[in-house]
Amino acid sequence: MAGTPCGRLICDYPGPRPKYQGELLDIPNILVFKVPKGFGSRGSHNRFQVVPSYLTKDPKLVGKTRHQQAIDIMDESQSKFDRKHGEGTFQKSIATDMKEFINAGSVQGGEPKTQSCTVNNSESNLNAGQEGRMEEKQREEFMEVWAEMVKTGQDKMLRETIENKQPQSLAVYVKDQTWGITVFGLHDYC
Repeated sequence: MAGTPCGRLICDYPGPRPKYQGELLDIPNILVFKVPKGFGSRGSHNRFQVVPSYLTKDPKLVGKTRHQQAIDIMDESQSKFDRKHGEGTFQKSIATDMKEFINAGSVQGGEPKTQSCTVNNSESNLNAGQEGRMEEKQREEFMEVWAEMVKTGQDKMLRETIENKQPQSLAVYVKDQTWGITVFGLHDYC
């Protein structure tokens, strides 16, 4: 049975977690992964890979955390892309390896969460040793993106993208930086 680096399937860390102070997002529960700037593209923008939580199953039933299940979903998307276009034809466009993620979090009940024992506490992650929490600068950056989405109404666009299973990415502009948000698991990006 797989679990987090600390061996748990569900994070039950009782320690203090910063409380989100912004308006709630109007989106379904999602799992969020930050990948390096320009990963899988020619651009130099920041990027979040997103998987709707409803595509995952109860961790206790499948023996994998929700973030691990989401990584499997993104891996399947990359495999489908490779099968259609020929493996190695294009630069890998979807991060699927633990070492490729800068951090991970989620949005649950409209509230951004900066916790993922699976990714943030993995051996190769800069956040390792913090019980799955993001270090403060990464946490602030994560929160700023989601707060900007509420302010501009792009949270509703993301909700529609997920509900309508649309093959599109969104661009969010925060402090002169572009953030690309791509949803995986709903359709093929082939």
